[in-house]
Amino acid sequence: MEPCLTHPTRLIVTLFLLCFRRAHLRNCLEKLKEIVPLGHDSARHTTLGLLTKAKSFIKTLERQERKNSSHKDQLRREQRYLGRRLEQLGGSYATALAMGGMQPAAQNVSKRRSVSECSTSTVSSASSVSSSVSSISESDEVDVIGYTSTQSDTDDHSSVQSASSDSGVTMSTSRLTLSEMEMEMMV
Repeated sequence: MEPCLTHPTRLIVTLFLLCFRRAHLRNCLEKLKEIVPLGHDSARHTTLGLLTKAKSFIKTLERQERKNSSHKDQLRREQRYLGRRLEQLGGSYATALAMGGMQPAAQNVSKRRSVSECSTSTVSSASSVSSSVSSISESDEVDVIGYTSTQSDTDDHSSVQSASSDSGVTMSTSRLTLSEMEMEMMV
């Protein structure tokens, strides 16, 4: 059996618990002030004002979380789509290699020309080839992008120098048909 607490002892325990609760509440409110953006006069906020600002701040964070979550989902869907597209394109590239229509890129590296090696005669010969092959449909065309670096072109005396030397990289694009690509690969 527990001994009954006398009235003064019960009062002391109640006051102690009340002080402890107030100290804990003060500590929690100080932590809340650090988390919730209050502005420049944060010392003048009341407990009720602080709690309403915290409530609106939580709603704002929840809206941002929903927005970020939907954006993440959209990016995941796009990533899955691009992965499937990459598999499709990889499969069609492998099929073309199996049929002998294209040579593997590793064998082709030494045969490729960089933009720095191109000259006006190459451009004119490419235009004569494209004029002679006029029966090829537009769906056979492929965009070819060539990158060259002016730092690696220092040993090539006939290289085309970049107009802006801050990046050191030039980029050119040209449109070739599949038969022209095969002719370029054979050269």
